[in-house]
Amino acid sequence: MTWSPGETIVLQEVWRDRVWAARPMVVVRDEGDLLVLWFPKGTRWKAPTTPPDWPREPNRGVRLATCAARGEWALRDLLWEVDTLSLTRAGDWHSVWVSWPEDGSDWGWYINLQRPFRRSPIGLETMDLALDVLIDLDRSWRWKDEDELEAFVARGAFDEELAERVRDEGERVVQRALRNEPPFSEPWREEWRPDPSWRRPELVEGWDRICRS
Repeated sequence: MTWSPGETIVLQEVWRDRVWAARPMVVVRDEGDLLVLWFPKGTRWKAPTTPPDWPREPNRGVRLATCAARGEWALRDLLWEVDTLSLTRAGDWHSVWVSWPEDGSDWGWYINLQRPFRRSPIGLETMDLALDVLIDLDRSWRWKDEDELEAFVARGAFDEELAERVRDEGERVVQRALRNEPPFSEPWREEWRPDPSWRRPELVEGWDRICRS
């Protein structure tokens, strides 16, 4: 199942056979093993949150970890805040994001650690794994949301083996960046821009159901 440039697909994050989050995204390039997607600023997407009758816990990471551990959450509408291009290879436990803030600053690369994607009739299925990596243009780097990963382990949503797998993946990607391997050596941020005819994507019918062929 492949898609053409300009098509809208749904990236579903799935936890315990339920939709954890859903993002409508525009296909930029689909080469089978490489999938490039566009997620423009202002796109409405679905994000997990605690059910309204639960007491509110102290921070986002703990709240999400509790939801994942209990297998209970609500979905809310959010607007994506910055134009973002995602580059993901089949089998990888991460996606590389390039963003274009309106103030002209350069954020380098955002490494979203996640389960390898699999294709579905409406798009992709994956799951965010809490921890992320920020890599600057000079290749300096730092972890993001270490406390979230710790909360997922402490609540029993993730085990230590998975947490270690996620950390190892982050370090592996950093080494690729230090060696200036693709996509870090490629001119996506400098040369690529979305087709002006593309409309902001919207969630299609069935975004809230698991669609496995």
